[in-house]
Amino acid sequence: DKENYKYHFAYTAYPARIFKPFKSMIGSDTLANVIWTAPTLIGLSIYMQKQVGPMVMTKFFALSLFSSFVFLSAVNPQSGLNYRPLRQFIPKFDSYADDGSYYMGADQMCQALIYFTLIYHRYWMIALPCMAFDFLYYGPSTLGGLFAGAAGGLMLL
Repeated sequence: DKENYKYHFAYTAYPARIFKPFKSMIGSDTLANVIWTAPTLIGLSIYMQKQVGPMVMTKFFALSLFSSFVFLSAVNPQSGLNYRPLRQFIPKFDSYADDGSYYMGADQMCQALIYFTLIYHRYWMIALPCMAFDFLYYGPSTLGGLFAGAAGGLMLL
């Protein structure tokens, strides 16, 4: 049932457990979220692994995971700090709760991979406005993906 699924995969910051943010990146409660995150993770991972090699992608995965963990934990649902100004104007394509009570989905990992790819190929004019959009749509909790993508792309220039 839906409550049991949320118990296992929704990150609510309470009770505090070290692996809850990681488990929340696996789950998704909307089809729209799965439709864009799954192909992004698979397709761009394969593409970028051919571009930069498996060792760089392994390091980038660790950076993305840690960065997402830090920001999901710092701006957790209980803090009330995740202000999302664009959410009310745009149809929902994420797995965050409408009331802000939990976070879920691989959005930060996908963002990191997208921005890593764009910055690696020097598409600054696409990456920067998209980063601003993501920040305004998802709020500060998504900064982990944005920072990881930017850091990974800038390190390889």
